[in-house]
Amino acid sequence: MKKISKFLVIFVWITLIYILFRFEILTGDIDNLNEILFMSSDYKKLIFLAVASIRVVTLIPSSVFMILGGMIFNPVDGVILTLLSILFSESIVYIVSKIFVTSDMQNYFVVKYPRIYEALLKNNSKILTLGVLCPIAPSDVICFLASSTGLNYGRFILIVLISNIPMMMLYVFLGNSALASTNTTIMVGAAIIMIGIYSSYLWKKQQKVV
Repeated sequence: MKKISKFLVIFVWITLIYILFRFEILTGDIDNLNEILFMSSDYKKLIFLAVASIRVVTLIPSSVFMILGGMIFNPVDGVILTLLSILFSESIVYIVSKIFVTSDMQNYFVVKYPRIYEALLKNNSKILTLGVLCPIAPSDVICFLASSTGLNYGRFILIVLISNIPMMMLYVFLGNSALASTNTTIMVGAAIIMIGIYSSYLWKKQQKVV
């Protein structure tokens, strides 16, 4: 039964990637995605939420959709939609990790990121928090590995959502201000850079400890 689940996940994953790229929804072209959303104005919130939620299958960073959410919607809607997309996308990561536990996929990530996995085994909550907050850390991989270290879903998703909020709000406001105020864009951009530098410092420091 577990083998069937694995094959089903792989089949759905490949099918989704094909459909999304076939219709040029996830080609990496932000202008193209923006145009698609504006053409579907009546359903653009649902389309944005759906695409942002499954962006994890194509490994597109969540920050892209955070900025795009700020550009297309008002800040409040942008934050809410982005937060919901993170909830859905990381829930997908958690479920997939549980299905593929002890599989070649998990072993591949463990071998490729041994320091991260060792750190997660010692303190999964702390490393997950830092990994989500730090822009240079492979956050989706960390989420995948964290869920295989005994972290229950409730704690996992709470940490992911809370850790994402600071940068998510800044990215949304960056996207919103990019169309309105140069000064605000510079200020928000500076805040993102400072938080990014500090969180990167903490992440590198943590990696040396392992």
